[in-house]
Amino acid sequence: MISSSRHFIKQEWRFLLFGLLLTFWSSPGQTFLISLFGAHLRNDFNLSHGEFGTLYTIATLISAVLLWKTGPLIDRLPLAKFAVTMVVLMSVSIATFAAIQGPITLLIGILFVRFMGQGMLNHIALTAMARRYSAERGRAISYAGLGFILGESLFPPVIVIALGLMDWRLIWPVMSFLCAITLLPFIKRLIEHTAAQDGPGALAQTSDDMKHYDRAALLRDYRFYLLIGISITQSGVITGLFFHQVYLVEVKGWSIEWWSICFSIFAAFSLAGGLGAGWLVDRFSARRIAPYSLLFMSVALLMFAHLNDPIFAALIMALLGIGAGYNTPAQSSMWAELYGTQHLGAIRSVANVVMVFGSALGPVFMGLAFDLGISIDSVFYACVALTLMAITASRIALRTS
Repeated sequence: MISSSRHFIKQEWRFLLFGLLLTFWSSPGQTFLISLFGAHLRNDFNLSHGEFGTLYTIATLISAVLLWKTGPLIDRLPLAKFAVTMVVLMSVSIATFAAIQGPITLLIGILFVRFMGQGMLNHIALTAMARRYSAERGRAISYAGLGFILGESLFPPVIVIALGLMDWRLIWPVMSFLCAITLLPFIKRLIEHTAAQDGPGALAQTSDDMKHYDRAALLRDYRFYLLIGISITQSGVITGLFFHQVYLVEVKGWSIEWWSICFSIFAAFSLAGGLGAGWLVDRFSARRIAPYSLLFMSVALLMFAHLNDPIFAALIMALLGIGAGYNTPAQSSMWAELYGTQHLGAIRSVANVVMVFGSALGPVFMGLAFDLGISIDSVFYACVALTLMAITASRIALRTS
């Protein structure tokens, strides 16, 4: 039975807070935060934009390979032990980023914060939400995903101010300390089971009404290959756009100050998109709503290609935000609905690897296109074509489910 959202939050706030804190502290491994240090890293280590981008892509691709191997561990290890270990490693990774001395150690530093942040903390949070809840799965994932939005809202202005007051190396140990003290003392209390957690979890038996796929069965299922276009396109286009945002804004003739203000609009509408999609998942199921997560991004890209008045930047970021927020509960719930929860860590790790590869390749292909003199309009038309192909493929896959 689906409870009211207010009752659900009141009853389950501890576990939801656990997920929110994990997604919030994934921020040091996300593109939006690392890019804030880009100019300082390039200047200190004498790197061009292309060299820095190449290091970033290599580190991201290696993190995807590591996630393939480590993602299934959440299916075999107790959640408390696994979460504590990963938070400790994340805190250490953030702290040691301050010890970077050159391109090689920069590659290693980016690798570890990307793998632990974008990879493992995100993976633990969303897998745990999808596994612990059934009737409220969509809303649980959307509430845990609020950590992404809080990170996008709070970190950029705080870090920009901090960079004006201190050396960039001093910021990372502070983030490491805050990550540790806001998570480690509370994890065991926050993840305690309650009677309202109706999901079958990792203990689901293959004798129940639903088939629980393992990774090998997933990779033999043709539907998976039709569905991953959503993840590849969403992560690739959004990451590429944000990675090249300074160039794109300059070409459009917009001020970077106005564009940065629009990030608050992106965060606000991400919140709306996530909460809305969570409610829709619980009412109608993820398989019915998931194919449409790319529509908002498609409209935003067409607007970016055609409209030059700066006022439209706000609407573009609003639509991108809705799509980004919508995608998290829709996609994460879809994997549990289609493939079960017994091996959900292994299933989601494959999906996450696809997402990470998309986020690594998007900036590269966009950058190559811009270097070749291809216009923004043409690049975004191509992106829209990819989104329409992904939507069509996912509808075919889910229609046969």
